[in-house]
Amino acid sequence: MSDVLTVRNLTVRYPNAPRPSVQGVSFTVPARGSVALVGESGSGKSTTALAVTRLLDPAVEVTADEVSFEGRDLLRMGKKELRALRRGGLGMVFQDPRASWNPARTIERQLLDGLRGAERAERRERLVARMRRIGLDDPERRMRDYPHHFSGGMLQRALLAGVLVHEPRLLIADEPTSALDTTVQAELLALIGQLRTEQGLSMLLISHDLGVVARMSDHVLVLYAGRIAEQGPTSTVLAQPQHPYTRDLLAAIPRLHGPRKVPLQVGRVAEARTEGCPYAGRCRFATDRCRTETPAPRRVGGTEVACHLAPLPDAKAA
Repeated sequence: MSDVLTVRNLTVRYPNAPRPSVQGVSFTVPARGSVALVGESGSGKSTTALAVTRLLDPAVEVTADEVSFEGRDLLRMGKKELRALRRGGLGMVFQDPRASWNPARTIERQLLDGLRGAERAERRERLVARMRRIGLDDPERRMRDYPHHFSGGMLQRALLAGVLVHEPRLLIADEPTSALDTTVQAELLALIGQLRTEQGLSMLLISHDLGVVARMSDHVLVLYAGRIAEQGPTSTVLAQPQHPYTRDLLAAIPRLHGPRKVPLQVGRVAEARTEGCPYAGRCRFATDRCRTETPAPRRVGGTEVACHLAPLPDAKAA
């Protein structure tokens, strides 16, 4: 099975920042596979996705040994080729559905303008069929409405339809359901899963929700302070976490059956450290070595973990 997206040693630095926002991140997304980036706000998840798709401000410094889509170098790709790729092979869905739409233009006009290479009637027919597939009733009429006539969930469905009508090979979904209520989230996730199967889509999912990650991904990267703390098959990482940060993330999930009051582990999301493990300031297992020597990734059990102390005692999540 070939890889659709390859990222090796990606580093992103914003102007005047004390440290890189993303440092040494490497992963691949296989054909028909699903990879998730998970972590707290500020961990570098969205910055990684924006760097890969060349959507960061030109003032931001992006370096890597390789960032390629189906063998094509994304970092050296010309603007014309990059625009063509975004209309075809690479589709993107972002967090806030309302922020993705122009309120002064109809849904139909905005989506049809993005479709190329066919007569307008043919383009509209393809779009209507895709809108009907994502669950929009009477799409011929509703597409002439403006974004404010739609709920947030339906706007996200319409955006997904507009992306998938281009038949991309890779879908990048950045917190696609976090702005929606729980019931709509479940419906949209189920729809994305069905459409991925039908179209043979690969997916790069960005999320802070471990429940969504467990449901939607095959492989997960846990990011902290712009570095990979742990990565591996999703089922293994979530069942047998080897990094203290992964364990703390899992322990923070509310439990339906369990103690009503659980102490919250607090601390700064990321310290502006130039040496040592970035999680050392919050880690209850940290030693002097953790504060002075940056841990190199290594295989522990079924995952790759950047921790001097792994495997930890009782490495299963609390």
